[in-house]
Amino acid sequence: MSVKTNKSPRRPAPEPLSPEAPLAATTAKIALAAPVAAAPSPRVREALLARIRGARAAERGETPPPGWRFDSAHAAAGWRATRLPGVRLKTLSVDDRRDVVQVLIEMAPGATFPDHTHVAGAEEGLVLSGDIVTGGRLMRAGDYYHAAEGSAQGVTVSPSGCTGLLTLTARAWKQWREALAP
Repeated sequence: MSVKTNKSPRRPAPEPLSPEAPLAATTAKIALAAPVAAAPSPRVREALLARIRGARAAERGETPPPGWRFDSAHAAAGWRATRLPGVRLKTLSVDDRRDVVQVLIEMAPGATFPDHTHVAGAEEGLVLSGDIVTGGRLMRAGDYYHAAEGSAQGVTVSPSGCTGLLTLTARAWKQWREALAP
């Protein structure tokens, strides 16, 4: 009768590591000493396969499912120049019924956005890449801000360039589009 264990099978132990050995040789020895990988769980396997299917569908240019739309900061289509040097915008969605707009903003290194007051509603921003100085703070990728309606926002500058996601009211967006038109 055979007895099963829950331990992963291991490869035979490699030669001992040497501090003088080249990094590649040491890395290879460590890799050989690692346990043999077990098959992923069904949930993990399905998640990986779904990602692969999605990536392949996008590469083939297949249309998204009904009710879906995709866009990317990396896609050239949709970006619009502004009268501000080094600042461009890309409208992602406009929902007049809910009075909500989402916009990507890209600022080149050193570009500035003028001071303004949020008179037509609150504004929220999320830095996706790079950095900006706004509201007296240096913000980097992953940082978020909320500026309430009526609040003043001083000059915003991007020291090294940035891309951000802004959420604002449709009323404010209409004012922005007119004020920023080239």
